[in-house]
Parts: sequence; C-alpha cells; structure tokens
Amino acid sequence: MAATPRPLRTSSPLPPYRAVLAVDAEGYTRNSAFHQQVLSTAIPEALEEAFRRSGLEEVWSERRFPQSAGDGYVVGVEPEHLPFLVHPMLGHLQDALEDDQSRLAAHERELRLRLRVALDVGPLPDGGGAGPGPVGIGRAMNDVHRLLDAAPLRDELRASDRDITYLAAIVSRGVYEEAVVGRFVGLNPRRFRRVEVRHPDKGFTQEGYLYVPLPSRSSGAPGAQAAERKAEAAPAPAPEPEPEPGPGAPEPPSGQGAAPGGVRMGDNHGQAVLGGTLQGGMHGDFRGRGRG
Repeated sequence: MAATPRPLRTSSPLPPYRAVLAVDAEGYTRNSAFHQQVLSTAIPEALEEAFRRSGLEEVWSERRFPQSAGDGYVVGVEPEHLPFLVHPMLGHLQDALEDDQSRLAAHERELRLRLRVALDVGPLPDGGGAGPGPVGIGRAMNDVHRLLDAAPLRDELRASDRDITYLAAIVSRGVYEEAVVGRFVGLNPRRFRRVEVRHPDKGFTQEGYLYVPLPSRSSGAPGAQAAERKAEAAPAPAPEPEPEPGPGAPEPPSGQGAAPGGVRMGDNHGQAVLGGTLQGGMHGDFRGRGRG
C-alpha cells in the first residue's frame, strides 16, 4: 500500500494588530445580585463616556470583539489609537467613575465602582466581516488578562482611598516601550512604575507598568497605618524655657506675671501677646491664656 504523502507545511497570514483594553471591577462578588446588575451595566456606560470625553466616539462605535463578563469588559481597537487609550482616556475614565458615584450611592451608600485596567497590543483576529472564525483569540488577549489579575495592580487599587481613586491601570512592556517611552503618549514615563507580574500556575512571568491617574493613599493601607503609629509614638516637643531676667532687671509688680517669652502682661494694654511678641490693634485681657 502506498504511503499517504505528508501535507506540505503552509504559512498563514498574521491577524491584524489590535490594541486590547480589559477592565475588571474591584470587589464585584461582595455585592448583592441586584447591585451586581447595576455595576455590570455601569461598566460599559463609564467606558463609553470616557471614550466620548476623549474624542474617541467613532473608535468606540467601531470597537472590535467587545466582550462583557458581568464584572468586566474587553474591547479591541485599531492600534494607532493605543496612545489615546492611555492618555487622555484613562484620566477621563477616572472622572466618569467619580461622576457616577452619586447615582450608585442612591442605590446603596457603600456601593462603589472601582476598576482595574490593563492594556496590551498584538495580532488578534476580529473577523473583519469575513464570516465565522476565531475572534479575539491570541497571545495579547491572554496576556492582558494576566496583567489585569496581577497582584501589584490589585494591591495598588486596594491601598488607595476608595473615595478618591477609582481606577488603577497596568500596561504591558510592549505598550510602555513603544507608546509611552516612544513619547506617543502625552504623559511623562516617570508616571509609570515597573512591577513584575507572576502567575506560576500558568507559567506566566512578565513585567508591567502601573499608572494611576489620580493617586491617593487609604488610611487603612499598611504604609499609612505605620506612619500614623509613628506619629502617635513621637514624643511631644518640650516647652521652650523662659529666659532668665538679665542683671539688674526689675522684678514684675505684684499681681503682674510675665508672659511666655519674657513679655510683661502689665505693660501691653491694648495689645495681644502672640508667640511671645507684641501685636497691636487688639484690646482685651489675655492673661492666663496659653499659646494656641
């Protein structure tokens, strides 16, 4: 029997490059089922508003492979728009989330929509109107979700004030080097902080770059608590000693003590003693009052 010839190896066209943006809501499952629905609806609405404020309405309307997962959202766009997704879009998304907070609080006072955001770029098929086929499947889609679930990103958002900072973002090394360091993004590269993203169970180790449009620090964060404890433990400053009267200085008249700093209270009628100096134009008896 004749052997079946082996098929010739053939190449395949590279899918078009797409910038991919993924977001995920902090603490989503801690909310009731009803409030999860509220947040799930609010996520794409906040994104659409941020795109609109950034002048990217058309980019939003032509977005590729949009996917909603209840607690998150993924969208792809043409790669030339990538710098604008970093700036100004992330800043406008922070503003849109803050502006929507009063509406969410009307449902429940403690309800918050705070997002983790990740950005990457790479070849991702989007169908292109050519019928059924794999859409949004590729390395960039996998990696953006690994970045989105990075411990440093979670910690960054958790350590911030929940009533000030509504999002924390991370971009891949490729996005950072090509768009940020390449100065296509209108932000100083020093606004980004390098971190290492590790997912040992998935064999994933990669560097990412954190960016927070409106940084803050929660009073409950470990660093803030340590600073508060240090301040509480610091000894109170010792009171300044009163200067000794010079040789031959007359004793104060009976009933008239010396104010701090050696100023005699009986000699300053119509003046106030502030910090050991005389300030005119104020009347009244300030004897017996300590310095504020």
